[in-house]
Amino acid sequence: MFRISFTAVATALLLVVSTHPDSARAQLQTPRLGISLNSLLSSEDGLGLGFRGRLASPINSDLSLAFDTGITGFIFEGQDQATWVVDPQVSLIVTLEGQSRAPYLLAGLGGYIPFGDGSTSEGGPSIHMGVGWVKLLRESTLFYEFVPALVVGEETTSVAIPFRVGIIF
Repeated sequence: MFRISFTAVATALLLVVSTHPDSARAQLQTPRLGISLNSLLSSEDGLGLGFRGRLASPINSDLSLAFDTGITGFIFEGQDQATWVVDPQVSLIVTLEGQSRAPYLLAGLGGYIPFGDGSTSEGGPSIHMGVGWVKLLRESTLFYEFVPALVVGEETTSVAIPFRVGIIF
């Protein structure tokens, strides 16, 4: 039942967005690539550091669809006890008003996939929602964002709280 409702809502949203007057102009914009440093605070693994990449494609002047993934290492207990996490995400990004600086909201679905010799945390699908800011530079854009995620494991539910700083080309 939930899957049908989610599909219907997603299809309706896509139709509304694609018929918006600004969507023709957005189709002329090319997808943008971003890279960032990622710090991740996990309720199961503690603090980890890593990298993240994102490909965002504008739907219209306010809305983008983003695909991103990152790898984070929880390495502060040493190499033998390190846990690594890959966390792919699909997000809708809504950019709010602003000229050279603008806030944005993002939300979506993803995964939390831990691995490594020290891994005792449980992975699973994730739901994320957060806020970020962009600042236009000369030929690129600086961004920073805070995007908490709820990770739904088989036996437990945990929280992952990332803070990211990066650049969009």
